[in-house]
Amino acid sequence: MKRILFLLMLAGATLLAHAQSTATPDSGKPTMFVAPLEGDINAILAWQPALGEGLAEMLITELTRLGKYEMVESTSLRELAGEIELGNQGYVNEQQRVDKGGWAAADFMFKGKVTRFGHNKKGVDLGGFVPFSGGRLKVGQSTDDVRIDWRLVDVYTRKIVKSGSATASEKGLAFDVGVAVQGHGGNIGFENKDFMNSALGKATCKAVTNIVQELMAYNPPPSGRARNMAAKAQAQQAAEAAALNALRETPGKILAVVNKSTVVVSLGSKHGFKPGEKLKVYELSEIKDDKGVVVFSEEKLYGEITLDTVQEDRSKATYSGSGELKTGWVVKVK
Repeated sequence: MKRILFLLMLAGATLLAHAQSTATPDSGKPTMFVAPLEGDINAILAWQPALGEGLAEMLITELTRLGKYEMVESTSLRELAGEIELGNQGYVNEQQRVDKGGWAAADFMFKGKVTRFGHNKKGVDLGGFVPFSGGRLKVGQSTDDVRIDWRLVDVYTRKIVKSGSATASEKGLAFDVGVAVQGHGGNIGFENKDFMNSALGKATCKAVTNIVQELMAYNPPPSGRARNMAAKAQAQQAAEAAALNALRETPGKILAVVNKSTVVVSLGSKHGFKPGEKLKVYELSEIKDDKGVVVFSEEKLYGEITLDTVQEDRSKATYSGSGELKTGWVVKVK
């Protein structure tokens, strides 16, 4: 039984190696990672922790092919972190090193647990399988019953957005390699047809297929991370709009009177103005004391100008009134 579980792990790893990803970076799809599946040792005979990663690899492969989610790596984080550390230690060219902070964050986590792994086998011991290894080969008929309970968790909020269970059973060929195979006994893994045609392999693959089909039909809500990012972006846009509006309402002045119909003013694109916009012109009346210090000023609406050429901090504008504008007069939106 332990060897069969080990073979399942190998099958899952091989599936991942041959997978063709349909997701693309920045695709706008929700991102997901698959945590290694767990198992109840009281319900599963000879449970192997490595099988949890094997099932996770199978799910990653199938969910990637699904194309509905953008899958992020979860079972090889140590290797990925090691690649970053090689760059930090100077073993990788500066131009090619991987910097921290470049990993994609996940919207959802797929969490599963094998809660039932019933196995009933009748078979015949055929004796030595691998020459000089002391092993054996048992072949027979088995009935396998698999149940995987799973849930989809919003990583940002920890809320469970979807849960379910996948059950499957199968009758068929079963085998048990009773030796740690190291280069003997043929091709053990995904290409081993005996394993893929066994009741264990078929039942487990059925359960994984059921999960993938259910996720295919499910449309997850916007994740907490996506909502938080949207809220931050909206707040940033609101702040920028408020700042720009404040700049637009900041009064400017006439810097120069070119001629009767053309003036240069101290407001430009950085204040939020564009060609064609109109500004009010206010005549500025000032009262000074005997030392020439302005002690009182008063603005009186005089006319209107239209911006023609807009630069960053100033603009050239046209005045169509009959009066005469003067340098220092105030210009503003209202």
